Amino acid sequence: MPKFTLNGREVEARNGQTIIQAAEDHGIEIPHYCYHPDLSIDGNCRMCLVDVEKMPKLTPACTTMVNEGMVVHSDNERVKEAVRGVLEFLLINHPVDCPVCDQAGECRLQDYYMVYGLHTSEIPLAMKVRKRKVIDLGPMVVLDQERCVLCSRCIRFFEEVTETGEMQFFGRGDHVAIGTFEDAPLDNPYSGNVVDICPVGALTSRDFRFKCRVWFLHATDSVCGGCSTGCTVRIDHRDGAIFRLIPRRNPKVNRSWLCDEGRLSFHELNNARRIHRPLMKGRDGVQAPVTWEEAARSIDSRLKEIRDASGAGSLLGFASPSTTNEALFLLKKYLGDQLGATQFDFRVDSEDKNLAEEEDQILRHFDKHPNSMGAIKLGLMSEELGGIEGAIKAARERRIKAAVVVYFKPLVRRPNDEEVEGRIFELIDELEYSVVLAAHEADWQAAASVVLPVAAWSEEDGTYTNFEGRVQLAGKAIEPGGDTLAVWEVFAMLLQASGAESLWMSAEDVFATMTESVAAYRGITLDQTRLPGVVVG
Repeated sequence: MPKFTLNGREVEARNGQTIIQAAEDHGIEIPHYCYHPDLSIDGNCRMCLVDVEKMPKLTPACTTMVNEGMVVHSDNERVKEAVRGVLEFLLINHPVDCPVCDQAGECRLQDYYMVYGLHTSEIPLAMKVRKRKVIDLGPMVVLDQERCVLCSRCIRFFEEVTETGEMQFFGRGDHVAIGTFEDAPLDNPYSGNVVDICPVGALTSRDFRFKCRVWFLHATDSVCGGCSTGCTVRIDHRDGAIFRLIPRRNPKVNRSWLCDEGRLSFHELNNARRIHRPLMKGRDGVQAPVTWEEAARSIDSRLKEIRDASGAGSLLGFASPSTTNEALFLLKKYLGDQLGATQFDFRVDSEDKNLAEEEDQILRHFDKHPNSMGAIKLGLMSEELGGIEGAIKAARERRIKAAVVVYFKPLVRRPNDEEVEGRIFELIDELEYSVVLAAHEADWQAAASVVLPVAAWSEEDGTYTNFEGRVQLAGKAIEPGGDTLAVWEVFAMLLQASGAESLWMSAEDVFATMTESVAAYRGITLDQTRLPGVVVG
């Protein structure tokens, strides 16, 4: 691997790396607009000019390969003067409308001006070339041509990633602008990515526009809950509300991309009323609020009665592939290890078959749950039951009499979701006793003996295992509100009510126990689940 000197510091590059890539690996930022690590190199913006000793002219860092012994300067006066000149050129026709631009706070034009520019514009406003503003480009994107620096990232994205080629340059000279043919809408399922990769305020998100200034937002690293791909994302939130999801770069999973349905999936959390208190049926058959302690004692007592009367095989644990590994682990520990149950499943729609089935060649999978693989590796798939149909049949034949069911509506909806949810109701309706853990209200929950309010995606810490077995950590972004608990907390409480020693005060504690006792996860550490995650066998 070649070694070279960058700003007086000897650094090592990987074979075939350009100067800008090697600098980035060592935490040295070289200003740029057109360069993007997951797109082809274009070299058109000239912002990344660097001074390489023995070269007669400045050279772009994005196109120049590192050679052994090379001496590079990216911060001397010669480079700064050149960058300042390029920046002034890019700003000649810019409207300088930062106070009303939605990109303010994360605009590379604004940032670099404060570092390299700080010049006074010599071009009067009346002499600037005017271009079109607020162009509707479909459900995800709004275009402002005046703010564009013509870096071509959006054009290359549609040519190289989606291969749909919607955006192009139009016009000549200083009238060149980006756009689509006759303003055709961007309606491919990945169009929101051009907002992320636009370094200035030319392409902004229709969903996020003018909802919150970015410097008021808090960021939490997480994993998309939209399908079994498990894209690495960041949740931007404020005061208990999520404002947007944006991808975090993870070359092992999603590179820099995120599909539109995953990007907007957080809105599903607000599409139904939340359950705020535990509800339990009384002697009159009507559900009424109870405390968590009352609910835990009653559930544990009733499940043991049924086990003692009909055998441990009459108990069923029906998990959700949308919840965390930690929650699934404690569900099995309570019902299996503590009560002796042998029947477990999680499949309502052939998730085990769909989790590796690609919906397209970029990111999406047909399984719309983030943790089906986790449920499989934790032993929650029964060959005997074969999924929800087998569970319903066993309940009708009175082989199963009681169940603890965890159910979350998928964050990415599909036309058959109502039908699938109806199968959960059929199962509940056939049981003598049922406990439902859910985040949102549904009419069918009235048939359950007990309903417990639990945290939804983004409201609890934990890990998810994606379709290839990669375990990734997801942080808690917002508080669920009410008397809601994380799913793992509910099962920790039931274990304590059942007489087991409670060992877990956090999801991290549960993770530690899981990695000691489950063969598939044995030996991995929490640090390994951070970017890019760790693949388990």
